[in-house]
Amino acid sequence: MSLVTRAQQDMKKALELVRSLENEDAEVKNIYGGLCHNFPILVRQSGLCQALAFSADKASGEGHRARAHQKLLEHVAAILGAKNALETVQGADAIGYMHHTRRVLSAWVYFKRFAASVLGVHTGGRDAGQ
Repeated sequence: MSLVTRAQQDMKKALELVRSLENEDAEVKNIYGGLCHNFPILVRQSGLCQALAFSADKASGEGHRARAHQKLLEHVAAILGAKNALETVQGADAIGYMHHTRRVLSAWVYFKRFAASVLGVHTGGRDAGQ
């Protein structure tokens, strides 16, 4: 029996989720990669709930940008073990909210790395308008 750390689990989950985008349109991959690099900054500046609300608003549209934001929301939900990341975070008490924020930020390091190595999108991507 081998012990697996949470970091190892996060890395495996992030790799699996980022690889799921390999068959997406190149523009979706590029926008998603840019979001991976910018999402932690948005969380730190505005908070997890507002960052997720921003992505939820963008995901409600159509096109490549909406698809990339939908994927980001799905991936955050997977990290939190929830069906809907925004609803989960909105319904959390203060301690839970802090836990969710730390959980997402600690796991997101791997999403940033795999956005660069798997999708080939380096810091910032080309998604200037988010």
